[in-house]
Amino acid sequence: MDDESIITRARWARRGALGILTVIALIAVIGLPLYVFPAVPAPPQADLIYVIGPPTATRIADAESLRDQGIADRVLVSVPRSGNDSAEKLSYCWRSYVTCRTPDPFTTRGEAALLSAYASGGDTVVVLTYTPHVLRTRYIFDTCAKAAVTVVPVDERLNLTRWVYNYAYQTAAFVKAGFVGCADPPADALP
Repeated sequence: MDDESIITRARWARRGALGILTVIALIAVIGLPLYVFPAVPAPPQADLIYVIGPPTATRIADAESLRDQGIADRVLVSVPRSGNDSAEKLSYCWRSYVTCRTPDPFTTRGEAALLSAYASGGDTVVVLTYTPHVLRTRYIFDTCAKAAVTVVPVDERLNLTRWVYNYAYQTAAFVKAGFVGCADPPADALP
C-alpha cells in the first residue's frame, strides 16, 4: 500500500466519522423539543390525578403536591401486579383518596384503557409521567382515553445512557403506537 492510498483511506475514515457524529448531533437536536423539553401546560383543575407506571417516589410526591394545591382530590395510580410497587405493598395505595390498579396490558396503551374505566368524556385528568415519555403519552391518551387529559412531566433525573436509551425507545414505541391502536378498558377496573 502506498502513502497516497493510506492518506485517502484516512480521509474517508475521518469523513465517515464526521458524518456519523453529524447524524447523532442532528438526532439529538431534533429530539430536544420532543423528549427533553416538551411543552408543559399548567395543570388545570381536574377531576383526577393519574400517576402512570412505574409509581416512583417522584411521581407520587408530585401527585401529592398537585393534590395539596387543590388540582384534584382523587388520585389513580398504575401499579404492577406484584413486587414492591404493587397495590399490596405500596403504602401510598392505602390512602382513602388513592386508587391503585394494574392496567392490562401494563403499558401506556393499557393505562389509557384503564383511565377510560375511571373517567368519562366530560372529566379532566392530569397524567404524571417522566419527561421523555410525555409526547407519546399525550398521543396515546388523546387517541384512546375518554377524558380530557393534560400530561405533566415529573423531574426524574436521567443520566446520559438513560437519555440515549429513551430517545431510541420512545421513538420506536411512538411508531408502534401509530399501528397498534387502543386497548379495551378492563371490565373489572371500575371503581
